[in-house]
Amino acid sequence: MDKIRISIVEDNKEDANILIDYLNKAMNELGLVGDISLYDKPLQFLDKYNGNCDIVFMDIELPGADGLETSKLLREKDQNVILIFITNMAQYAVDGYLVDAMDFIVKPVSYPNLLLKIQRAYKKISSNLHEKIIINDKTSSHVVPIRDIKYIEVFNHRLVFHTLDGDLTSFGSLSKMEEQLGKYNFSRCNNCYLVNLKFVTKIDDFTLYLGNETLAISRSKKKSFLKDVADFLGGSI
Repeated sequence: MDKIRISIVEDNKEDANILIDYLNKAMNELGLVGDISLYDKPLQFLDKYNGNCDIVFMDIELPGADGLETSKLLREKDQNVILIFITNMAQYAVDGYLVDAMDFIVKPVSYPNLLLKIQRAYKKISSNLHEKIIINDKTSSHVVPIRDIKYIEVFNHRLVFHTLDGDLTSFGSLSKMEEQLGKYNFSRCNNCYLVNLKFVTKIDDFTLYLGNETLAISRSKKKSFLKDVADFLGGSI
C-alpha cells in the first residue's frame, strides 16, 4: 500500500481531530496508508519540515504567523509539496494562488469534499510514490523510495545514501548513479555529492544547505548546479 505523508497545520483542536478522522477514513477507502503529523504552531512546523511530506493542510488563520506567510516560507523550502488551504471564509482562498496552493477547503470540512481533494492530490503524486531504488550493502538489499534520498556521497570508495530514514552504504559509481537519477532531479554540486534538489533549502556562495546540513559546491560544478536548481524551481536564481 502506498504511504501518503501528510502534515496538518491547525491550531483548533476540534477542527484538527475532524480532519484527521476524515483523512484516515479517506485513506482506508482509497487503499492507502496515511502518515499524519499535526502542528498547532506554524513556526514549529517550519522548524521541523525537511521535505518529508507529500501534502500539507494549512489553516489560513494561525497564531503567531498566518497561514499565507507560513506557506511563503514553506515554498522557500519546498516548491513541490502539495498545499491545501483550510479557511473559514472562501474569499481567503484566493491568496492560495500566491503560494501555488493546489486547492482549498472551507470549514466546516465535509467528508465527500475532502475525499475529492485527496483523490486529486494522490493522482498528482502517485507517480513519485512508486519510483524506488535497490541499495545493496554487505548483508542485505534495501528498497528505498527515490524521493526519500537527500543526497549520495562518495566516501572511502563507497557510496553513502543519506535518506530520511538514515544512511545506507553500498558499492558503486557516483557517475552511474547520476545517470540513473538525473531524471529525478538529482544534480552534482561537486565530485563527492549527488543531491536531490527538492531538499535544497538555501545556497550561499559555495555552500549548499539541506535543512541543517551543509555541503560544499565546487567552482567547477557551480554553474551547472545552479542551472539545475533554477530549472527545477522553474525560474532563475
